[in-house]
Amino acid sequence: MNKRIKVCSIVMIVVMLMTLVSCGKNAGEKAQKRSGENGATPTVTAANSSPSATPTEAPTNTPTPTEVLPTPTPTGFWAPEKGCAIAFSEGERYHYDMNLVLDTKADTVSGHVEFDFWNDSEDAWDKLCLRDYSSVFLNGKVAGYDSKTVNAHAALTEISGIIDGRDKSELSFTRDTDVSVVWIPLAKPLAPGEKMTLTYDFTAKIPTLADRYGVYEDIYNVSNFYPVLAEYVNGAWSHEKFIAAGECFFSEIADFDVRITVPEGFLLASSGTEKGKEEKDGKLVYTLDAPCIRSFVFCASDCFAVKDATYDGVHVNVFYNGRKVPAKDMDTCVDQTLTCARDSLAAFGEAFGRYPYEELDIVYAPIDAGGMEYPNLVIITTLYCDPIVRGPEDAPIYSYEEMKICVAHEIGHQWFMGIVGSNSGLEPWLDESITSYTEHVYEDYLGIKVNGPIVDLWSLEQRTTEEILSNWEQNGLLPLTQSYYDFRNDYKYVACIYETGRRALQKVEETLGKDLWYSILRAYVHRNAFRNATTQDFLDVLLSAVDMNDPEVNVVITKVFGL
Repeated sequence: MNKRIKVCSIVMIVVMLMTLVSCGKNAGEKAQKRSGENGATPTVTAANSSPSATPTEAPTNTPTPTEVLPTPTPTGFWAPEKGCAIAFSEGERYHYDMNLVLDTKADTVSGHVEFDFWNDSEDAWDKLCLRDYSSVFLNGKVAGYDSKTVNAHAALTEISGIIDGRDKSELSFTRDTDVSVVWIPLAKPLAPGEKMTLTYDFTAKIPTLADRYGVYEDIYNVSNFYPVLAEYVNGAWSHEKFIAAGECFFSEIADFDVRITVPEGFLLASSGTEKGKEEKDGKLVYTLDAPCIRSFVFCASDCFAVKDATYDGVHVNVFYNGRKVPAKDMDTCVDQTLTCARDSLAAFGEAFGRYPYEELDIVYAPIDAGGMEYPNLVIITTLYCDPIVRGPEDAPIYSYEEMKICVAHEIGHQWFMGIVGSNSGLEPWLDESITSYTEHVYEDYLGIKVNGPIVDLWSLEQRTTEEILSNWEQNGLLPLTQSYYDFRNDYKYVACIYETGRRALQKVEETLGKDLWYSILRAYVHRNAFRNATTQDFLDVLLSAVDMNDPEVNVVITKVFGL
């Protein structure tokens, strides 16, 4: 998530704070996903092709990866080459088969789900834990909106027809005090490695909100809408509380086969790729294939227009409100967005490994954050391109340069959330700090500087790096490895994870050198692709590559990561 719009007041606090500081899976693979263990290693191949900027370029097939020897550093640390391909994990994965219906009169999404999975732990499961994030919106305080002034028309998700495919028995469920936590007792425990199919029906209410999950100005953002299996980690089901100011979504890689019925005239942006579309009973039925992703999301509207381009085999679609006027302003914004997508895919593909999916959708919608990330799809606030939003002398409040940084940030999440997952509530830096740092990678690739630090803490006279880092530490902004739940309030969380996170990782790059630091990040992505990683997984890579006997390296690594 990019917080630039939603946290305007927070940013003001951050400025004050910084000013103060400146003065002060297969079954075998999935069994290895637990904390501190390595999952499947994707195959890599060297690639030095550069993306084409021609919007009409025909799609090209992603090259089949072949094993090559990566280049070792002087310390003996091994990393993939720049621009390596990232192959999907081999073998069987979790699988969701969904028949969905978007009802725009009732503002609901309903569906029939068949979910194939297995127990990937060493413990027998006598119950399952599902997360039903749609029901969170019943409580405005929890979901992040003021229910006194906003009627979100929220409702508890209806769940029925829960069947254990092993014996066709019908299962019941209960909800925790946190209504998003759904418990399903199993009459027959699921043994380690044992497979099962869980079938269920649901109807979720889409709130009337300009939000990452909501409908506003005829655009439906439908994310985290279906009950999803929680992660089982270290002997327990993960069910931390919902976070409105950040992300808490934590799920396993799966393949999705989805059919969505929408009203006639609706265009659909989604995870995965469209495999077919047919008219049926006055409605449209989209068929979608979404392999190797963490969650399935979609956006839909009858006001959508779309412009597309293909860059290095990735088909990029930009969806926007085609009813907006003047059209020339939106046309320019969309063209700038496509350019940013091209440059982001090139920059991050070179630095971390190439984007492994066929498609990327970028949706302009009225949301209260700057942007929000999902697998193969990002949502960007319309404020960046709205010609009605004007400042002094009738100038747009938000520049295209700022918009591009937001778009680049959300595309960066395709690597750090999508390809490499993590528990973004307990270890948010693996998600948001690294992605905030990708803004710098994007700028460095283009040789520009838009997103400069609020205060240039690195060039302050008479201050050493250790003094600055110690000051950040004293003010609760380091180490980056803090949990969301460790912060006193959301202001501190934003200041640490977003703002300090970006600058601190830039300092790590400056200390280690860009080539080594990028190699470390590539190795981290390579070793943890399509699994959920932990801080320890990152440190295992980092500490194998650096010389902690170097005093400056020791200070920076120790303070930034809390060693």
